[in-house]
Amino acid sequence: MIELCCFWLIGTVVFPDLWYYFLIDEVIFNNADFVNFFSHPIVSLKDKKDTLNETLAGKINEQTLNFLNILLDENRFAIFKTIYELFKIEVDLIKNKQRIYITSAIELDEKQKESLKNKLTQKLQKDILLNYEENKDILGGLLIKFEDKIIDLSLKTKFDNLRKNI
Repeated sequence: MIELCCFWLIGTVVFPDLWYYFLIDEVIFNNADFVNFFSHPIVSLKDKKDTLNETLAGKINEQTLNFLNILLDENRFAIFKTIYELFKIEVDLIKNKQRIYITSAIELDEKQKESLKNKLTQKLQKDILLNYEENKDILGGLLIKFEDKIIDLSLKTKFDNLRKNI
């Protein structure tokens, strides 16, 4: 179901309309009040649809709003976030882009970020979109995640492996 929805979106929505999905994600799914409202079983379908239409009418295209209403009708509204993530992945593939998530113990400076991006671009032969996160728990080094791969260059993992081998 999710894959079909994702391909429907790609087939029927022009890439600049990706903004609509970002807007929906920000307005509805990153707002606890909206999430609670749309997932609450006591709230009627009519109230959910009225709120959705009032909130997003004029801000997104009619086709997208109809798609959201169908998800509500089929009690599948909660899967929109997954559909959006899959849609971004498909658009990235078409545009030869790769999202990579970097975790480091300390904040990387601009020179380090640029060097990392250049090396990854050269290695993967794609336009790289980097997302950075700090996590002191890894102690040092980097954790690189993309697609279904994890490259763990963290000190924590090296220490854990050393501890197992002693």
